[in-house]
Amino acid sequence: MTTTRQQDPFQTPPPERTERIFSQEDLWYFRVREGENVGPFRFKSEAESNLDQFMKHLKHKLG
Repeated sequence: MTTTRQQDPFQTPPPERTERIFSQEDLWYFRVREGENVGPFRFKSEAESNLDQFMKHLKHKLG
C-alpha cells in the first residue's frame, strides 16, 4: 500500500517490477539486477533455490 504525504505535490505510481524468475522455452532462469539471466534450470524450484543461494552469497559478500 502506498501512502502520499500531504507535502508531496503529486503521487507517482511505483516503478514496475519484473519477475526475477521466468520461463523461456520450457527452461527456467532468474534475472539479476545487472540485467543478466542465470540458468537454465529444468525446474522452477531449481531456479528459486539457486536464486536464494545467490542472494545469500551476495549478503555474505557485502557484509
